[in-house]
Amino acid sequence: MRLTILNQFFYPDHSATSQLMTELAQSLRDQGVEVTALASRGRYNGGETLPRREDYQGVRIERAWATGFGKSTLFGRLSDYLTFYFAASWKLLTMRRQDVVMALTTPPLIGLIALVIGRLRGMRFVALMEDLYPDVAIALGALNPDSALAKALDYLTCQMLKRADRIIVLSDCMLERVIAKIGPEAYSRIDVIHNWADGREIVPLAEGEEGYFNHKDWPDLSDKFVVLFSGNLGLVNEFTTVLEAAKALRTHPGIVFVFIGAGARATEIRKFAIQHDLTNVRMLPYQPRESLRHCLASGDALLITLAEGLAGLSVPSKTYSSLAAGRPLLFVGDQRSSVADLVVKNECGAAIASGKNEQLAATISGWAENRAGLGTLGAAARSLFEQHFDRQVAVQGYLRSLNKCFNGDTRRKKAKREESRPLNSVDAEKSVS
Repeated sequence: MRLTILNQFFYPDHSATSQLMTELAQSLRDQGVEVTALASRGRYNGGETLPRREDYQGVRIERAWATGFGKSTLFGRLSDYLTFYFAASWKLLTMRRQDVVMALTTPPLIGLIALVIGRLRGMRFVALMEDLYPDVAIALGALNPDSALAKALDYLTCQMLKRADRIIVLSDCMLERVIAKIGPEAYSRIDVIHNWADGREIVPLAEGEEGYFNHKDWPDLSDKFVVLFSGNLGLVNEFTTVLEAAKALRTHPGIVFVFIGAGARATEIRKFAIQHDLTNVRMLPYQPRESLRHCLASGDALLITLAEGLAGLSVPSKTYSSLAAGRPLLFVGDQRSSVADLVVKNECGAAIASGKNEQLAATISGWAENRAGLGTLGAAARSLFEQHFDRQVAVQGYLRSLNKCFNGDTRRKKAKREESRPLNSVDAEKSVS
C-alpha cells in the first residue's frame, strides 16, 4: 500500500500532530506500507524554512511552500493556512499517485482538498479528525454559529465526511459528535483509534533514578511537589481554574506549578502570575524531545486541561504520554471528555470541573501532604496505558482502517468472478432445480 499523510506539520516540528504522524509513518513503514508525508516548509511557531524534500528513516517527506509566520498572530495563522492550501493542492496533483491519502485537520478543511484531488486521481480518502471544525471555533467563541461562514464551513465538513472512504476519530465522545453531524449510516465507515505514546521511550523512572530538574538549571524545583503541564499552551486548554488554584496555594512553600512549552495562552499565564505575584508559577521553554521521559517523570502530578464545551471536539494528546510516564493524572475541564471518564473509571488521578478551583487546590495540597498513595495512582496509569494506548496498539488500528478502504473493491471483484465463472455440473443442477 502507498499512503500519503497530509498535515501542515511533520518531522522535525515539535507540534503534537507532527510527532504523532512521524511515529505513525515510521511504524507503518515497518509494516510494509510505503509512506509519503506532505507538509509545509514552515514550522509551527514560524521562523524556519525546511527543505523541500527529505527522507527520514525510510519516510519520504514532500514539503509545499507556504508562508511561515507561525501562530503568534491571526494574520500570520491565516496566511500560513491559505498559502498551504494552494501549495498542497499543487503537490497532490503533481506528485506520484498513491493508493490512499489521509488528511488531518491542520489546517481546517484540508481534507476537502485531499478528497477532491484524491477522487480525480483515483485515490482513497481517509479523514483523520484530530479536531472537529467549525465546532471547535464555535465552542471557543471565535465563530458565530449563526454566521454564513460557520454554516458554510459546517456544510463543507459534512460533505467531506459523507464522502470519505474511512473516518478516524479519537474517542467515543468524538464518534458521537460526528454521527450527530452526518447521520448513523456513517457508523460502518468510522473507526475509533486513540492517540498514543511510545511505551518504550516513555517509562516511569527506576528506583533511585533522579528526575529532570536535578540535572538542569532549576535545582530549587527538585524538592517541590510539582504540578506539571508540558506541551502546547493552546486555546483549547483551560488554565483559569488552574491559575486560581495556584493563587490559593501561593503560601504553600512546597507546591509549584510548572508550565513547559509555548502557545496562544502563554501570555495569559505569564500576566496572571505577574499580576498576583505568584512565585509558585514557573514557565519554561520547550525541552528537547529526548528529555521527555525524564521531564514528565519530574512532575508529581501531570496536568491535562480541556476548555468547557470541547468534549468530543478535541482530545488532549498529552494524555497518553502522561499515562506512559506512570504519574497521577490531574484533569481539569469539561467532565464529559473521554479523558475525564478514563481518569475516574481507572482510578489513575483526579478529574476536576472548570471553575472548581477550591476543589483543585484541596486535591493538590492533599496529594502534596500525603504522597504515599500517589504510587498506586501512577501504577494504575501505566497499566492502563500498556493495555490500550501504546504505540503498537494504535498502529494495528490504523492498518485495519486503511485496509478497509479496499474491502468493497474485494467484494465487488469476487462477485464479478462468481458471475463470470463457467457452471460446472453441480452448479448446473442447482440452476435447473
